[in-house]
Amino acid sequence: MSAKKRKIEEKLIPPLAYYLLRAANFSYRLEVEGWKKVKEMMASESLVFSCWHGKLWVPSYFLKDLEIYALASLSRDGSYISEVLERLGWGTVRGSSSRGASRSLLKLYRKLKQGESAAITPDGPTGPLHQVKPGIIFLQEKAGSYLVPIGTEARWKKNFSSWDEFLLPLPFSKTALVFAEPFKFEEGLTMEAKQKILEEKMAEVNKRAAEIVKK
Repeated sequence: MSAKKRKIEEKLIPPLAYYLLRAANFSYRLEVEGWKKVKEMMASESLVFSCWHGKLWVPSYFLKDLEIYALASLSRDGSYISEVLERLGWGTVRGSSSRGASRSLLKLYRKLKQGESAAITPDGPTGPLHQVKPGIIFLQEKAGSYLVPIGTEARWKKNFSSWDEFLLPLPFSKTALVFAEPFKFEEGLTMEAKQKILEEKMAEVNKRAAEIVKK
């Protein structure tokens, strides 16, 4: 790709994605469950939201203007995502579970210790699909924050053939967003046990979201 074409893409893609995200989410018949308690806790506690990489479309808009900090990868796509999120009122930290992990997690840790909240895709940026990596748990425990699993589903949708099976609810679709009760892990558990617990809670909220859209 030529440098000129790259510059054009960098100027056009983020604003187009932003307006598409806003327009699509505005059209959804959205049902939200569990948000009231989570919102109340945000006033006094730092939270770490956990959402699968392929299910970011709806929660990224719903959680706009709350100054939650998100981890965006160091790739070009990560740059686009970071700009879109910042337009939506998110804070961003650049990094991933592979490149720049220590520095990015340290930045998020400092934000959490200051009382801010963060959001991480525990299976991102490259998978495996719906498998929790240790980074989100390490961060949550070191900062003393609460974990909040998020699930989402849509009645009318498109799932892309990407590694994360990206979910795009179609316009005017009945869509569900489910927040689990914020929690911390019991003491004495191994990292593998904690990963399994979070995966189970993620499965529960996504199953609940699927039940809602079927009604």
